[in-house]
Amino acid sequence: MAKSKKRKHHHDFHPPTHTVKTQKGKSAVLVAGIFFCLLGIGIAYFAAGPSLLWLLAGAVVGAVGGYFFGLQIDKSFSKK
Repeated sequence: MAKSKKRKHHHDFHPPTHTVKTQKGKSAVLVAGIFFCLLGIGIAYFAAGPSLLWLLAGAVVGAVGGYFFGLQIDKSFSKK
């Protein structure tokens, strides 16, 4: 039987092979870092008062702790 020349041909979609899948928005590091930074500021405020030096120190210590906490969460969820 003859093929219709007016019919559109179907093509299978093949994604490019050189693309890299990213984990955009799936990282707990940023969220944990911000949360622990705010927590560190709160603890420093109640411990030392409104001293800017201690508030900054609490923010830095909290952000570093949040970074490592977020890394551990990402590791534990990536193993499945």
